Amino acid sequence: MTHSLRAFVALVVVLSSLGLSGCENVPTRVRERFEAPQPQLRIYQAEQRAVFDAALRASKRIGFTVSRSGAAQGVIKAHSALRPGDAFGKARQNSIDVKIETLDPGLTQVAVVLREQEESESFAGATDLPLRQHALYAGFFGGLDAELGQTGIDPTSEPLPVRPSEPAVK
Repeated sequence: MTHSLRAFVALVVVLSSLGLSGCENVPTRVRERFEAPQPQLRIYQAEQRAVFDAALRASKRIGFTVSRSGAAQGVIKAHSALRPGDAFGKARQNSIDVKIETLDPGLTQVAVVLREQEESESFAGATDLPLRQHALYAGFFGGLDAELGQTGIDPTSEPLPVRPSEPAVK
């Protein structure tokens, strides 16, 4: 093995070990940027189309403007109005991504991810961070509950509703 190849292999080994050992030291905010956001979930006893239409109205209830929607795909993308940022000339905006899918006939899951965009100080574009906890989640799901006339079930904290079995046909 040549001297330059040995040096390269040694450098790769050192950098790999540093990279693996430093995972706990990476700031939470930096790590969150590269992890896929976990959506907040609710399950409703209603058909997918009724939940989709109600989710459109709930998005508007919390002051969001729908920028893209597709009933067949069960997708809604919307954004809030621009708000002034911390510094002069900067602005912030929230966006919401809603995915609606049928679990069983009459049982529909709603998955929501909120994001916050803010202009960066370096004019290099905007930050785009998922929000794990925010009052807008409660606002959206509260509006959706009101539109559907029922409270959605959080599958992470409550068991799913059990549908009675159909009687056997003789």
